[in-house]
Amino acid sequence: MIKAKFTKNVNDSIELLIEGHALFGEYGKDVICGAVSSIVIGGLNALNDISNFDVVIKEGFVKVQSKNKISEEDKIVINTILIQLETIEEKFPNYIKVIREE
Repeated sequence: MIKAKFTKNVNDSIELLIEGHALFGEYGKDVICGAVSSIVIGGLNALNDISNFDVVIKEGFVKVQSKNKISEEDKIVINTILIQLETIEEKFPNYIKVIREE
């Protein structure tokens, strides 16, 4: 199962941690893993100020942490990522879990 955890801190900094595999299909053909990867990478590419974020990407693991308060534009991008992941979760709750801690 993929677990995506979003944490909004008191100072308006954020952390997004995504880890695991959906195991919906065989390696390289898992459409849920592919969708999650596309959403996350596309969202990171859309961030207005990527220099404000520490990003770690490994096999089955993504961690995005802001260094400071994030801009309104980047809040929209992060929220869009979360909404898209939650949409997948609605259809495939046995393969992805999204947790918001605000």
